[in-house]
Amino acid sequence: MFLSIRQDEIKRLLQKLYQSSHSGFANVELKFLFSELAFNIIMRMVAGKRYFGENEDSKEAKHFRKLIDEAFSLGVGLNLGDFLPLLRWIGYKGHEKNLARLSAKMDAFLQGLIEEHRHNKNGNTMIDHLLFLQESQLEYYTDTIIKGIMTVMLNVGTDTSAVTIEWALSALLNH
Repeated sequence: MFLSIRQDEIKRLLQKLYQSSHSGFANVELKFLFSELAFNIIMRMVAGKRYFGENEDSKEAKHFRKLIDEAFSLGVGLNLGDFLPLLRWIGYKGHEKNLARLSAKMDAFLQGLIEEHRHNKNGNTMIDHLLFLQESQLEYYTDTIIKGIMTVMLNVGTDTSAVTIEWALSALLNH
């Protein structure tokens, strides 16, 4: 169903690699390019939009990239409150407050995508299919559940795919 999206994004990646090295050898950070590839594939399947790349400088794309950067920076950081509950009670470094603020911003962003697709019912994205199912089975496909599915797709489908592609390419180059 989404084969054309994957083909188009891989074609764009190859064009970007060609442009950066067509005049000779060039250092290219593949991890970053693979992350962009994974995010664009997932977001095009989910919402029909590209948010990463050279031509993606809309306000919405910048906002999404900022949310993702903030999520990864909060996710990879060490939170001492996880090891010493007393620090969590006193709000040490405001980690939980930052997570709550990020969660509210991400929730509002995803709700905006749902509302946009709710008004434009002619798409073929995952949101459109879930909204169609919501009409017949509201208790199983609430907006909260749809946002949860979108969040899971972004969290587990992007970094894992990018790292797997990077390691597979590394193994191919080493053997």
